[in-house]
Amino acid sequence: MEVEKIIKSVIKDLNPRFKKKSLKELLNEDRPYILVNGKRHRIKRRELELLKEIASEDLKLPIVLEVDPSINAIVVKGKEEVKVVAKILGKEINIFSEENILYIYKPELRIVRRELPTATQLIFKLPLD
Repeated sequence: MEVEKIIKSVIKDLNPRFKKKSLKELLNEDRPYILVNGKRHRIKRRELELLKEIASEDLKLPIVLEVDPSINAIVVKGKEEVKVVAKILGKEINIFSEENILYIYKPELRIVRRELPTATQLIFKLPLD
């Protein structure tokens, strides 16, 4: 049991801490950034312009990509976030669905990270107790 606690602690420390900003806020900044672990993390203007075309200005950035090893997938949560990732991947989604979760896999993760390297953030899901 002690080893499990240590592993959870290490994973928790690996996950970045950040405060999200809206796409609208970032578009209005000269040098758009968010704070990640207390440091400025620039978000590229090219990515913001792409997001402006496919998302609402209420979209909160960064888009969180949650690695869930228990299902061997990456989880995207939130209506706008799911819409953006699905659009980038060319996936059809039901816009009337109440399910605001999208599961993607490693090859798809590469595509999303290639298109939005500074506007997405990977985190690792901790196993439940």
